[in-house]
Amino acid sequence: MELEWEQGRQSSRTAAALAGAFLGGALGADCFLAAAHLAGGIPASLCGTAIAFWAVRGGDLFAGRVSRRGTVLALLPVILWGSLANHLSFALAAVPSDPAGVWNALLSMEMVGNRYWLHLIGVLGTAFCTWGLLYIQPTRGWELEKRAGGPCRNPPQLPPIGMEVFLPSQAWIRPWLLQRRITQGLWLATLFLCAWIPALLGYDRAWDFALMGVWFSLLAILSLPGPSGRILSARNVVYVRREGQLWWVPTNRVQYADLWVPLSRLLPMWDRLPGERKKSVLSTLAALISNGDSAIVAVKNPKLERQTPWEWVISNQAGVHNVIPKVYPNFSPVPGDTQALKEPVPVRWLNPVVTLLITALCLSAGFGLGLREEHRAALLPPEPPPVESVVPDPKDSTPVTKAIAPEVIGDYYLNGLILRTDDAFQASTTQLEDQENGLTYQISLQYGVGEEAAQISLGRTQGENVRCLRPDSEEFLWGMGDNGVTYRYNLRTVQLPHEQTAHTGVALSERGTLIIIECVHDDDADEELARGTLLYMLENLQFTGPAITEENYQEQLRPAINMGFNYCGQAFFKAPEGMFEYDVFLDTFMPCGGKMTYYDDGISMMTKAHGLRVSAAIVPNEGTAMDVVEQAYQDLKAAGRQYDEQTLFQDAYNEEGNNACRLTVYYDGGRTRVTVLVAIEEREGCYLFKEMTCLPEEVDSEYQAVFKEMETTCGIEVSVMEDLGRHSQ
Repeated sequence: MELEWEQGRQSSRTAAALAGAFLGGALGADCFLAAAHLAGGIPASLCGTAIAFWAVRGGDLFAGRVSRRGTVLALLPVILWGSLANHLSFALAAVPSDPAGVWNALLSMEMVGNRYWLHLIGVLGTAFCTWGLLYIQPTRGWELEKRAGGPCRNPPQLPPIGMEVFLPSQAWIRPWLLQRRITQGLWLATLFLCAWIPALLGYDRAWDFALMGVWFSLLAILSLPGPSGRILSARNVVYVRREGQLWWVPTNRVQYADLWVPLSRLLPMWDRLPGERKKSVLSTLAALISNGDSAIVAVKNPKLERQTPWEWVISNQAGVHNVIPKVYPNFSPVPGDTQALKEPVPVRWLNPVVTLLITALCLSAGFGLGLREEHRAALLPPEPPPVESVVPDPKDSTPVTKAIAPEVIGDYYLNGLILRTDDAFQASTTQLEDQENGLTYQISLQYGVGEEAAQISLGRTQGENVRCLRPDSEEFLWGMGDNGVTYRYNLRTVQLPHEQTAHTGVALSERGTLIIIECVHDDDADEELARGTLLYMLENLQFTGPAITEENYQEQLRPAINMGFNYCGQAFFKAPEGMFEYDVFLDTFMPCGGKMTYYDDGISMMTKAHGLRVSAAIVPNEGTAMDVVEQAYQDLKAAGRQYDEQTLFQDAYNEEGNNACRLTVYYDGGRTRVTVLVAIEEREGCYLFKEMTCLPEEVDSEYQAVFKEMETTCGIEVSVMEDLGRHSQ
């Protein structure tokens, strides 16, 4: 019968430990996502420690004891939550602020690449290391219990006759501890959730205010009175009665000299200590009382003042009040006035409920204030008009363009935007090509701009027979994506000299992102097809990214998984003065994984990763892209760079796209560097210039993949630079 009881108890402890480990791992994963959103990639891998720590400690808490069995049970939740959190963090980075896109990314395998697996290894690696340390830790408790079970070094003296010692019951305290830890865990989970949920749902400013509300709730929670805190503090307090007097003894401040540990370490194993060891502990307490140790407090002539279902309030002869929690079996602080405890007191649930209500109230209030601030700061009116149909006046004979939907629809992913068009188009990072009809759509993105930028961009192309979506008006129409983000758009067509037609479509989101789509074709092309296709793109945009501002533009670089890149992402920088009539942020592809350094007040930048160093800037030049490369080459040479003009001196120029590159070799402090200079026309008179340099001493196995992605983004092929990474395989 006893064996069956022990088996049932072990089974219940196993189930409780597994449940606690699962909840603790969920809290660690929540922390993981918060760190990934706030700190980015590499620091987030350290949160494997949080997952393992909370999973193991949650299992120990629910099971009621620290054991290796519970630590082993926690391993499965650690692996599960670590893998799930890693997968979700990559999905959030791929399609930020778009719940549907995040869900699709979760179900797809497009974002699974080398960086994904390296990050997962980092997360699980730190988790396993932490788990291993926690697995070893219980041996310390066993070693202490083994030492306590041995003979005493000094023979114990018999405690005085009539001395009574009252120990707190850990079993009575445990429900209060479990209640407190669960409440704290829910509060922390809410705090972490508010840190990363904007990456899923958007409303960044509103959630920032909600996070502040959760922190504010902590002040209100700490001011709540209640017995739970005093009950938990009683774990390290024993009461001693002798000759009608009462002593309060804090065991964590009393050193047990025989084992050289605090007495609080021995209390949890009191029932398993041998009789000789118990006598030794009682002798230690008696000696403290006799010597008047400063760590203990005497309560002379205790008198009952009042009591509640959870505690007694007594006073001594000096009128000083003491609160004693009711967690001491068979204890009565004032015999005759109080009854000795025979069973545990009921757990009070009022404080946890009030704590959660305060947290929810402060979070809701902060979120509401944040939403109001977002509406105030938005450039658009708070209640934009609905999407309007372009219906001509019956008396107006001006033809009206109709959007032409493709037979097979495909999505083209840009940073913070999804452009929907024909799936048969050939796509690059800057253009869409309709090979069947001989039409090319040039795409550019600008960030952190307002309505003035949209108006200027729409009317930049000058010509005859101007035609917009509304007859005789360049007023913008309203659009709204499936995710509720509103934007304004317009389409303008002009007749150019030399029998050419130019179409310019612009769309400005409420978050300050501006997309410009341009199509120039000869008069023998189908004008209405080009215009209708472009209008379909404008009517079906999805703006998903955050607002790019002075405060956050340097922190946005992450792999563009949804665009097919595992190592490169879009970095933001300022356009130089004079390039536009307004202030604007531009973007370009840069390698991820290293620290991005900005220069010249943010108009140029440089980073390095996996042995590839890349710098980027906008340079003015009225010539061709090849002229830009030649000028940069000469400037660097004049600045002291020593080129080897007999080795790998190669040029390539694409006249149609007006981009160029030059492969060279130079000497850097005794080291040979192979570098490629690239120039790409951004707009007339302005070129994006990049220099990509191989650093052989830092090249690793990912170098070739990084460089190939950079080749794709620049529209070049430099096989020599690719081959430099072969030795790392």
